[in-house]
Amino acid sequence: MRRLCAAGGGYLDADTPVSRGSFEAAVYAAGAVLKACEMALRGDISSAFALVRPPGHHAGRRGIALRAPSRGFCIFNNVAIAAKAMLERGASRVAILDVDCHHGNGTQEAFYSSSKVLFISLHQHPYTLYPGTGFTHEAGEGDGLGYNINIPLPPMTGDDMYMKLIDEVVAPMLRQFKPELILVSAGFDTHRSDPLTRMLLTESTFLHVFKLLASLSEELKAPVVASLEGGYGEGLERGVKAAIASLAGLELEASEPKTESSRAVKSSITSTVRELEEATGGRWGIEWS
Repeated sequence: MRRLCAAGGGYLDADTPVSRGSFEAAVYAAGAVLKACEMALRGDISSAFALVRPPGHHAGRRGIALRAPSRGFCIFNNVAIAAKAMLERGASRVAILDVDCHHGNGTQEAFYSSSKVLFISLHQHPYTLYPGTGFTHEAGEGDGLGYNINIPLPPMTGDDMYMKLIDEVVAPMLRQFKPELILVSAGFDTHRSDPLTRMLLTESTFLHVFKLLASLSEELKAPVVASLEGGYGEGLERGVKAAIASLAGLELEASEPKTESSRAVKSSITSTVRELEEATGGRWGIEWS
């Protein structure tokens, strides 16, 4: 990577071009998330949003993760690097919530056998979107069994069901896990206008997710550090604004009407939650109304 950039750039793979400055930018991106985590665990800040590029959650230990077709625009896994560093420096439990529309295959690969990291990913179903991983049965192995949580969502999932999952599945898991740090892979390509995906979310969901995280941070005494991942349309602007305002305790009204999921989507998600409970061995006692 360093040599390729020094030579003027090129392609790491079909999806991941690099320029002369990409290596330096990627190092700064990983360093920014790491610095934010250091400050958070020292008590200097209660939350942070690292507005970094390139993104990171598809990057695996040796580049491409879990036999994906590419690195998906990612060079270093900013969130995984920060989580591992914080564990090495004394943290006992770190939670990672990935809300990008694409599954965080690189992050899953990094912590698949660890019980010290609770990885939760909500993403468009892998049958319908890159990288083709993130099924409910991918629930961890060894000590990590039950700590790798995949919630694949059917295309056209609306605000109503996404918020329900956050409230009834994600939040209770975080409360039970009691992390010392909450990292967020903050992608906003779940927005209904995103050209690369097929979801129906609006800024109402982004506000809901980050307000809840701010509340959980206070409740659990666990700082929140978010790192920017994907987003390829107006949802990026709306999402970043909603996230930063919510973490800062500022009031921001949604300017878009909430979206509703179809009956078929609701039924599919209910089945997914049941599959998840089975895949994790009932570890989390999911209560789905």
